[in-house]
Amino acid sequence: MPWENKRIDFVVPLLTAVIMILGLIALYSTTSDYGMSYVKKQVIWDIVGLMVLFLTVLIRERDIRRFIWPLYGSVLVLLVAVLIFGTISGGARRWFSLGIGYFQPSELAKVALILLSAYLLLARSKAKLFILAAAVGLFAVLVAVEPDLGTAVLLVSIWFTMLIFSKHSVRSVFVVILIIVAIAIFVYFFGLKTYQRERILSFLNPQGHKQSAAYNVLQSIHVIGSGGILGRGYLKAPGTRWKYVPKNHTDFVFSAIGEQFGFVGASLCIILYMLMSLRILHIIRLSKDEFWALVGVGVLFNFVIHVFINIGMTMGLVPVTGIPLPFISYGGSSTLSFCIQLGLVMKSYAVGKSGVEMEVKKCQQRRKENY
Repeated sequence: MPWENKRIDFVVPLLTAVIMILGLIALYSTTSDYGMSYVKKQVIWDIVGLMVLFLTVLIRERDIRRFIWPLYGSVLVLLVAVLIFGTISGGARRWFSLGIGYFQPSELAKVALILLSAYLLLARSKAKLFILAAAVGLFAVLVAVEPDLGTAVLLVSIWFTMLIFSKHSVRSVFVVILIIVAIAIFVYFFGLKTYQRERILSFLNPQGHKQSAAYNVLQSIHVIGSGGILGRGYLKAPGTRWKYVPKNHTDFVFSAIGEQFGFVGASLCIILYMLMSLRILHIIRLSKDEFWALVGVGVLFNFVIHVFINIGMTMGLVPVTGIPLPFISYGGSSTLSFCIQLGLVMKSYAVGKSGVEMEVKKCQQRRKENY
């Protein structure tokens, strides 16, 4: 292990493993008609993900920074390649078939974007800010063409959040806001496909689209509500067993948790995510420098927004997008992406300051102020 790793955080991997177990329990309940096929594949992805989590910590800090541009270039090639050679499913071309599962390059794009944004935002140069905006925009356009509008918007949101928490001027942030709003208006009227616009309209008026775009959402709300306080029981819930909610092992997996385990089970799931978020926030406070602080901000925002959007769309609080629930929705790409991101958070903790060092620094600062 490199000498630079002063300490290893075990809270993050422990919480990750617990959430993964909850995900496997929910996955089996939604795919039991197919035997253990889905569960076995997800177990493999989870094990590989945990290995990647710890391996990321072993990478030297200098190598992580050196690898940022090559990583961005590699992901860019993959995003172009998937549009040409990718597998088509549901009218979208987003995945490479790997035999044991599918790989989605846009998940790796989140990692590359977080690292590149943290690296380029350190400079207060407008030129580098423009380069970063172009790099993010290129990612977003390629992902939107797949089409995967939800992930494209998410990529821009991650970058913008990191920009806000960087030390760039308020004027720069304001200019970026104006540009994003202008682009958003243009995309809504001229760039969205009919079904994408219907998803937004169905969110505003679900009853008016209950037999089309809002069908999944209304079924999900009903199923979650039927779980009550303690739920209908594991493998005993009709909505989950009879597939009243489509995609209840991926996008709408939270509805299966709500129906089978009720308010208590759903709350436990949310509490686990809250504990993970608070742990990441704590590690951000101990960051060695601005680079690692920004990496932590990017990972935290990406993690929280995935949880909020996925759970929110199952209850009709946000429009439906293909955003997975971290470590619970079925899928290998998302699992690996989040494990790499959390591995970066653990690396930040390993090279960062201890709580004692932080307190000593605060005391020294108070003494200087008193004198």
